[in-house]
Amino acid sequence: MSLSKIILLGRTKLQLLWGTPRRLFWNVFRPGYVRASLAQRSGECRRCGACCRLVVQCIHSFEDKGLPACRLYKHRPPNCSKFPIDPRDIADRDLVSPNKPCGYSFSQSCKS
Repeated sequence: MSLSKIILLGRTKLQLLWGTPRRLFWNVFRPGYVRASLAQRSGECRRCGACCRLVVQCIHSFEDKGLPACRLYKHRPPNCSKFPIDPRDIADRDLVSPNKPCGYSFSQSCKS
């Protein structure tokens, strides 16, 4: 593996790693931002499971009849239940699963 590819993989991992505390910060300290952003979100979850594999495989995820599922679904923490909060989350998710598009999208006003 070339050095440039290793550096790219490292940057990608750091970007994904940063997303978790970023979402936690928004959920805890900026709930108004989260509500406003979610109001701009449309679509629905396609159950691809990419959000459960952003940094590492979530210990609560499993497969149910070939689809990703969550042992904590009814009691998920805000980082999970409100994902994606904004377009950055979809960009992170697309790094993990680029061939399966996310079912959610955000209006143009949220992307700026």
